[in-house]
Amino acid sequence: MRFKDKIESQAELERVVIKQNDWLLIALLVFCLKVLMSIRDSMSLKYSVKIKSQSDWKQYFSKADIFINVIKYLFIIAPLMASFGCGQSEPQKAEPETNNAPQYSEAEIQRYVDQCDKHDGKSPMDIVRACVRLNKATHYHTLDLKGLNIDTLPDDIFDGLEHVKILYLSENALSSLPKSISEMKSLKRVHLGWNQFEEFPVELFNIGGLKDVYISKNKIIRVGEGLKNIKSLRRVIISHNDLKEFPHVFTEMSWLKILDLGTNSIDIIPKSISNMSGIIGLSLSDNDLKEIPVEIGDLKNLTMLDVSSNKLHSLPVELALLPKLIEPVRNHSGFVNNLLGLGFEEDGEEIYGVSLLKGYKTTPPASQANRTMWLHSSQTR
Repeated sequence: MRFKDKIESQAELERVVIKQNDWLLIALLVFCLKVLMSIRDSMSLKYSVKIKSQSDWKQYFSKADIFINVIKYLFIIAPLMASFGCGQSEPQKAEPETNNAPQYSEAEIQRYVDQCDKHDGKSPMDIVRACVRLNKATHYHTLDLKGLNIDTLPDDIFDGLEHVKILYLSENALSSLPKSISEMKSLKRVHLGWNQFEEFPVELFNIGGLKDVYISKNKIIRVGEGLKNIKSLRRVIISHNDLKEFPHVFTEMSWLKILDLGTNSIDIIPKSISNMSGIIGLSLSDNDLKEIPVEIGDLKNLTMLDVSSNKLHSLPVELALLPKLIEPVRNHSGFVNNLLGLGFEEDGEEIYGVSLLKGYKTTPPASQANRTMWLHSSQTR
């Protein structure tokens, strides 16, 4: 049923309810009249002996007669009022939805679902447009456009998607993002892996609430200073790119919690890494590092560190003094998956609307860490 039909049906229903209310009023008046007349008759029988004169009788019941006559007149007038619509309130108008989302019929939504199917031979842009329409119709918090092999998007493609919180654009051939992505003010997480980006997309710098950026498997050689404008950013996964230097902008982001720079060509860690006081997970595996600066010992919140597959001959003793570093620092498989999948408590409320991750621990139990260290130590013997 269309939104307009729903409104008309609601108005018709309210008119029927109003008519029913008129007849209920009439029935109530009739009932009151019957009750009053019964009371009068009973009183006349009870007090006929005590009231001697006719004048006393009329004086005693004059007020009751007046009231009964008023009820009779209301009984006559009420149907006339109902027939002319007097006293009827206007049907309550349907309030527009607060999100001002376009309204679609079930048939239209089903058509968008069919068009959004990625396996029926449609052109990539037709699928993109259909998926965007479907998201506008359903107001869902996730928009999935991955694996379409698109190399460009219209600048206005994301207009009207202020409600989207998670965006998937991975497994395409994109080298830039449309301008309208900066209007997605609710966006918390964006997936851009397996594309053709050569620098970190500047279009993301104006999304104030962005938290996680996954942009692995690209050709990135540079990360702009504008990234530090995103004060909410907590996770950047930028592994498997072409970075030859540790991006300086990260050393100015003390609020960043997770950074994956694995599988690049970085050969030096700057001493200013000590400014990254909020970091809890850092991966620099599979680079060209020859040494790690002692300033890494200033990262008191560091819980997970991966520097495997480099050209290191030694590690600074300051690593052993880090209070939260309970994961082994070398030769441990599957570590990066922890950086990718590590959850945060606020995600439940801010993205999914429920406290799914309440009490989630960012550090594994000590028993698990000890077991992991024992396994790796035994493998090196």
